[in-house]
Parts: sequence; structure tokens; C-alpha cells
Amino acid sequence: MAGYQKVPPGHRRVQVDLPLELAEWLQGFAELSHRTVTDVVRRLVEEERRRVAANWSRPE
Repeated sequence: MAGYQKVPPGHRRVQVDLPLELAEWLQGFAELSHRTVTDVVRRLVEEERRRVAANWSRPE
């Protein structure tokens, strides 16, 4: 297991509890795509944020 790394300025470390199956899938997907789990999760969260912002900004 990797040791604790300092969080760069402008970033915040968060911890999430996932079901084992999902956590294993996430780790495997990151390895297969040659990315870190952080990079995979960041892209997913950024895409979801854009989708939500677009939905909220639609005229009624």
C-alpha cells in the first residue's frame, strides 16, 4: 500500500466507501486504462458535474 502523500494546494483528499465489487472494478479499470483511480474518478465526477449544470441551466 502506498504511503500518505501530501495533497497539492487547491486539492482536497476525500475518502469514499464502496461495495467491494465496485471498488475492485474501479481499480481494475484504472489499471487496464493505464490511469490512476484518482484520474478515473476525477473524469467521472467532472462529466457528471457538467451534465447536472446543463440540466439545471435549461429554461423551464
